[in-house]
Amino acid sequence: MISQTAEYALRAIVFLADHEGESHTSERISATTKVPVGYLSKILQGLVRAGLVNSQRGPYGGFTLAVSSEKLTVYDVVQAVDPIHRIHGCPLEISGHGVNLCPLHRLLDNVVASVERSFRKVTIHSLLLDREGGSHPLCEFPRQELADNAPAVRRPKPGAS
Repeated sequence: MISQTAEYALRAIVFLADHEGESHTSERISATTKVPVGYLSKILQGLVRAGLVNSQRGPYGGFTLAVSSEKLTVYDVVQAVDPIHRIHGCPLEISGHGVNLCPLHRLLDNVVASVERSFRKVTIHSLLLDREGGSHPLCEFPRQELADNAPAVRRPKPGAS
């Protein structure tokens, strides 16, 4: 239902939300999310342009969320990289149809509208809290083991030398 680009973007956003306040390189995000780093870099730049992710160059650089995971929805992420398109008029451009969709295109648009509504209701933060399946998003290991084995790039405190 969604493109591979949209799913990869969601993986990256969920990773950043799970590490909110920490800066991570595209290589680190790629390794965890299993998204090819070259493809991920392009996706991250799209998320930066959309204002969902911040990018910082340099030794303490990397990517961070620009929007709180509690406000950011699945819809926002998908729209930033591969927008959902509604059917507003006859895709076949049949003049007699205009904006009155035939039963087939009305059905298709209703399905798209349903997906859109669902995506708007789900925040990225809620994906991190949903433990119904018992697993943590994007993790093969418990959260603490991940933290122990792969330290994040942390920015130095102001005034620290």
